[in-house]
Order: sequence, then structure tokens, then C-alpha cells
Amino acid sequence: MYTLTTYKNGVDVQKCLKQEKRTTFTRLELNENAMPTHKEMWKIHANSTIKCEELLEANLEAMCEVVLSICNPVLKDQISNHEDHEEIDNKQVTLRLLKIIKISMYSN
Repeated sequence: MYTLTTYKNGVDVQKCLKQEKRTTFTRLELNENAMPTHKEMWKIHANSTIKCEELLEANLEAMCEVVLSICNPVLKDQISNHEDHEEIDNKQVTLRLLKIIKISMYSN
């Protein structure tokens, strides 16, 4: 619910979190013999798809900080000792962070 009320296009973030993988956006194919109107419609759709992908990436990066902020010190220590910590810290990879948390929570 947090993602829906906090982030623009939060439903995309929520889908990623539920599915535990990045949402992919369908890109329309442009027929080389398309009419000018169809070409313009394709351009609009392509721009919209690119904006959605960029927004999702930004939202997931922001979500990484939110997730880390609510972790207790013991869990933060386990995360910082994980082999993927540096990549998560540098790239703000929320989905990988959540997998590490899940593994840490269920392995103890």
C-alpha cells in the first residue's frame, strides 16, 4: 500500500515487489510500411514506455533507502556482510536487497 500512495506509478513498483522481479513493459513493433499516423502513435507509445521504465527505476532506487531505514541493526549488519552488499549500496538494487533480507530472515 505504501508504494501506491507514495510513488507516481506506484502500481509498477508494487508489481515488482510482489513478483520479486522487474516489471517489463511491452514495446510495440513499428511496421516499416506504417502510415504516418501510426508512426506518430508509435513514437508517443515509445516515449511513454521509456518514461515508465525510467520512473520505475527511480522509484525502486528510492525504495531501497526506505527498506534499509526500517531494518533493525542486526539485519543491517547481515546485509552489510553479504557478498552483494557493495552492488546494492552503489546501485540501490531494491529487489536484490529484499532477497537478501528474505534469506537472512528465514535462515536464522
